Amino acid sequence: MKKLLPLLLFPFFSIAQNVNDSTIKGDFSITGNIKGLPDSTMVFLARPGQPSDVLATTYAQKGKFNLFGKVVDGDIYQLNFIGFPDQPDVFLTPAKINVTGDVKTLKKLVFTGSTAQNDYQSYTLKFNALKDRLANLAGVINKTPESRKRDSLINIFEKNKQKVLEQVDLFVKAKPASPVTPFIIYVTSPVDNNVNGLENRYSALLPAAKETFYGREIAKLLASSKIGMEGTQAIDFTQNDTANNPVSLSSFKGKYVLVDFWASWCGPCRHENPAVVAAYNQYKDKNFTILSVSLDQNKDKWKQAILADNLTWTHVSDLKYWQNEVAQLYHIQSIPANMLIDPSGKIIARDLRGEALSETLGKLLNK
Repeated sequence: MKKLLPLLLFPFFSIAQNVNDSTIKGDFSITGNIKGLPDSTMVFLARPGQPSDVLATTYAQKGKFNLFGKVVDGDIYQLNFIGFPDQPDVFLTPAKINVTGDVKTLKKLVFTGSTAQNDYQSYTLKFNALKDRLANLAGVINKTPESRKRDSLINIFEKNKQKVLEQVDLFVKAKPASPVTPFIIYVTSPVDNNVNGLENRYSALLPAAKETFYGREIAKLLASSKIGMEGTQAIDFTQNDTANNPVSLSSFKGKYVLVDFWASWCGPCRHENPAVVAAYNQYKDKNFTILSVSLDQNKDKWKQAILADNLTWTHVSDLKYWQNEVAQLYHIQSIPANMLIDPSGKIIARDLRGEALSETLGKLLNK
């Protein structure tokens, strides 16, 4: 039974930013006037879930306080009042923010002076109910055995996911320059789990939003997701061959190269090997070769399989099983798997099986 993971749907707590990884840095101030706040109450800004990561600290007098400092990009911090459990969120950017309210209702504080905070509060107003609905449904589904009832609940869950994505798209369209928008795209991306949807939303952002911390994180996600896709450049790698000599993919540049992921213990891989051998023998003299990456752990068994299956091309492995670093790089989740790379280093085909490999090579090399 597959479980739903609601905690992955909305990782609302910000991820730690490296100050040196930023291009935006500026002054902020938060001036507060909170009715009923006792004198000498410590007030501080910290990251959600990281109370030791304090950005600014002060003490209140007559309900008033002033926090100030520098902020890297836009991100969520929480306003903490020692002795009081509620911790209102602040989407902090370089701005002069005023906050008013009553100590009895800290969750209802009123923030003014920050467009980003206004955008964030608009987001939470629209999304929190949807987020809670998804989390509740996931909890019920995880406890429900396979049945029509569970299938019905999953259908409801999927419909609620679509409502979330519709709200994301509306927000992107309305506020493409806001630093809050890439944050929303980023934290809701697990809901869609769709590279095309993520790329479309990212493309709709204006340059200022793309240059924020979360904008750059989305760009990293997109770059990572495209690794190994047809039409992209293959990323170079180096692993040792059976004689412990390092071999790099780039050393084959100028040839058509089939990078073949397999293992001695993989039955379907061994079954596929005769077709790979036939293609190699037919086209090895026509600017084609093979570089096999093994997900083996036992070097002797790996070498024995190479000899037994007559795999007379180059073989590499780090003997780390499914944690093979090349397999991890290319997001390989099952084997056999392969990718055909042209002389310029571009991936032009994936997972060619049986006759498909020879047919594809024939069209490319029999000219």
